[in-house]
Amino acid sequence: MRTPRIGITPYRREEGEIQYIPPGYLMGVQLAGGEPVLIPYETRAEEMDALLDGLDGVLFSGGPDVDPARYNRTREEKCGPSYPPRDEMEGHLLKGAMERDLPILGICRGIQIINATLGGTLIQDVPTVYGDLHQQPPGSGDFFHPVELKENTRTRAIFGCARMMVDSYHHQAVETPAPGFVVSARGPKGIIEAMERPGSRFLVAVQWHPEMTLGKDEFSIRIFEAFLRAVRGEEAV
Repeated sequence: MRTPRIGITPYRREEGEIQYIPPGYLMGVQLAGGEPVLIPYETRAEEMDALLDGLDGVLFSGGPDVDPARYNRTREEKCGPSYPPRDEMEGHLLKGAMERDLPILGICRGIQIINATLGGTLIQDVPTVYGDLHQQPPGSGDFFHPVELKENTRTRAIFGCARMMVDSYHHQAVETPAPGFVVSARGPKGIIEAMERPGSRFLVAVQWHPEMTLGKDEFSIRIFEAFLRAVRGEEAV
């Protein structure tokens, strides 16, 4: 049996237009039994079917703020820079993957672009709405705040606990979930930290960064393992 191929949307360095996948995403997919594949931003809508023909699942990674135009909002002062080519490509990728019912995992920006693409809205600056949450510096890999996992959700079944500590750094978050989604975890002050779509084979998205804490706890790898089990047609949890 061949190794499942998992498409991952890359990060971007502006100098030289470099596209790359941070090692945590690669490690998570590989440890769970998948082969990571970078999906270039330049992939056009008409090329998406051919690309998806070669994939068994899709992971939407972290990155810059989603353009508020994607969810019909005016850009606020504290909304950060966006990269519309990525928003556009990921929108086509998401819709194509859902049409095929491919397993989908979203992490950080991933939960935001999934929500914005499918009809939800985002909080453009969390501190403006909720006050200072004392977010940690990017990439620290430290467990920083708790999340409460909702009963009778796939997310809670995946992690096997009602409460856990996570590595989180973000200034945007889901405001109104897209139709068909269930909020499956919340963080401090009730901020949405995970959601899932029961009507899909596997569509789970988290706001925190499990790829940054692999090997530091027993929980971080579980989201990747559940994702790959769904890809292989096994029980997702």
